Amino acid sequence: MHLLLGAAAAAPSDADMLELGLSQAIAATGAGSAVLGTLRDRSTLDLAMVTEGGGRISRCGALRVGPRYPLTDAIARERPVWLSSAAEIAAAYPTAGGLWGRAFAAVPVMVRGVPMGAIGVIHDEGGHLFTAAQRTCLRAVADICALVMAYRQAVGVDRPMPPLGHRYAAHEAGR
Repeated sequence: MHLLLGAAAAAPSDADMLELGLSQAIAATGAGSAVLGTLRDRSTLDLAMVTEGGGRISRCGALRVGPRYPLTDAIARERPVWLSSAAEIAAAYPTAGGLWGRAFAAVPVMVRGVPMGAIGVIHDEGGHLFTAAQRTCLRAVADICALVMAYRQAVGVDRPMPPLGHRYAAHEAGR
């Protein structure tokens, strides 16, 4: 968490800050991957994902906001979703499919009481009981993502968030 706060103080780009937030969410929970969903409009969530070890961040589609998926449900309910096993995921979201691993947590990203997106961590290898410390850390990461989004609103930035992984795309294009 100190690394994340230090990076925020150094004012990196928005995309770098959000990338770092996802990496810290993985490190704090031992997850295999993390996802950030940002609301494009009131009903569409754009997704980007990073895997353990700081792998390449990639766009991974979009979902409709609502109760069908745990990540979108966290936004619709405006509260975290904690699922510690594949059985819990299947029971709570029977039509969601197997995208959510064997344990999943989603925390809404709220700006002034309004959902702007959500972060999620995915455990693919097995179940995982999220500890109080891990829950606190994920909420803090979501709050820091919210600060980035609130800053963009305050300074009148109305274009979409820069693509996560932009520096990787630029590097690949130069090859």
